[in-house]
Amino acid sequence: MPESSKRAAFAGVFLSLWAGAALAAAPPAESDAASAVAPALTAPIRQALDAVMTVPGGAPAMAAVIVQGEAPPWIDVRGRRRADRDAAADADTRFYIASQTKSFIGLLAAVLDARGEWPLSRTLAEVWPALRLPAPADPQRITLADLLSHQEGLSTDTLNVLTAHVRDVPAEDYPRLLASEVKPRAAGFRYANIGDLIYGAALQAGTGRAWREELERVVLRPLQLDGISPRTSTVPAEKLAWNHQWDGTQWRVLKPKPDALMHAAGGLWASPTSMARWMQVNLGLRGSHGTLPEAAWQRSQRPIAQARLADGEIDCNGYSLGWYTCTYRGQQALMHPGSYDGAVSVTVLVPSARAGLSLMANSDSAMEGLQLEWMKAFIGLATGQAGEAERLSKAAQAYPAKVAAKAAKRRAAIDEARADAQWDGWRWQPDAATLRACAGEFTNRLYGTMRVTVHGSASAARVGELEMRLEPAASGLFAASTAAMEPPEPLRCDARDRRIVWRGQEFRR
Repeated sequence: MPESSKRAAFAGVFLSLWAGAALAAAPPAESDAASAVAPALTAPIRQALDAVMTVPGGAPAMAAVIVQGEAPPWIDVRGRRRADRDAAADADTRFYIASQTKSFIGLLAAVLDARGEWPLSRTLAEVWPALRLPAPADPQRITLADLLSHQEGLSTDTLNVLTAHVRDVPAEDYPRLLASEVKPRAAGFRYANIGDLIYGAALQAGTGRAWREELERVVLRPLQLDGISPRTSTVPAEKLAWNHQWDGTQWRVLKPKPDALMHAAGGLWASPTSMARWMQVNLGLRGSHGTLPEAAWQRSQRPIAQARLADGEIDCNGYSLGWYTCTYRGQQALMHPGSYDGAVSVTVLVPSARAGLSLMANSDSAMEGLQLEWMKAFIGLATGQAGEAERLSKAAQAYPAKVAAKAAKRRAAIDEARADAQWDGWRWQPDAATLRACAGEFTNRLYGTMRVTVHGSASAARVGELEMRLEPAASGLFAASTAAMEPPEPLRCDARDRRIVWRGQEFRR
């Protein structure tokens, strides 16, 4: 495969892991001792931020955090927490870090294992003796370590959708859902949310303690990570960075995730200040490793799965309990990205240089590819490689076109979906009585209750935390839009039979 194709393929996989006018950037918020971190690391990142934050549709806010040795961290935060408010972001602003949650859960699991409280060798059959999985998956052979290293041999779309967008799934529901909504897959590593989701449920089933409480008790409080929270409700509103998507002309502002959707595979808010501390403790800086068992740090970072993720420049060929192990220009690093609708982040650690970089943005405007380039450049800069500042400069120069291309791609996907023949030319114009016949509460064993409401000539539906605008299309068929930047989905109402069909699921009145 040509090198350009390899890079494109890696960027696509990296994306899958991350899960008007330009705003005037707020003055950067930096630590008082920013110069204590080598300018060779900070200056190129600062210049890249300068360039990116002038791009229309780039990001309302970005944060860059660098730690190096025993020096105080360097923190640079730009922009606004919300594009529609005069609300400057700062070092205490909480950004949603999505799948980076997995590295925190991995450390939690390693500590509980080291203390003998919840062994990673425990199998699913030991947690749920009556659990049945689709053959050839075997609960007696799948361990908690397999779950957190993505080697469980299972796949699901349903649990991903439910937990990320619809509702909390209680631990007691997992045996039933694993039996009915999960499929076996080929053995080996495959990055997904399912392992961490099951681990969180298994932890509660086996210990009686939820993953949030355990993470706070075992990791966040002992390590003094006060700016990291697994609950949106505990973060003051003035500290939340809302997520954003760019439609080509203006920002679409997305509500913060509610507590019900903050799950073990992606459920943390984090401030730049606390991400600096998180990197320091993982690098063993400032005497931090005496707080938790040394064996736990080693277990959480030691690769146990073969990831095979490479683009010809960087090779992320190992995965531990929550960190990719990567090699770039002969230098080793640990990395984990995170992404969700309207937010992208990544943390990279370079143990040999005792240095780390964390990037957070409250936008998903082509951020994954940009942060990949910054990650490579940081590894090179931290280890004295030549040419990395030029890499950052080129990435910044290419960024405006990529932002425009992503917005155009989203619009094209919506236009293509709306042109589909299933909508029959959007000719259906139901009267108020017809709309009311499709209103009310409809239930489904998997998703729960769907509430359909009518306000004048407009209809809307809500399933758990997921809200949808319903647009009449063809007789009995509505186009359900979950977000302004997502293509519509078919939702069919059969008023006479008192049912709704959506995403292949039947909801009965």
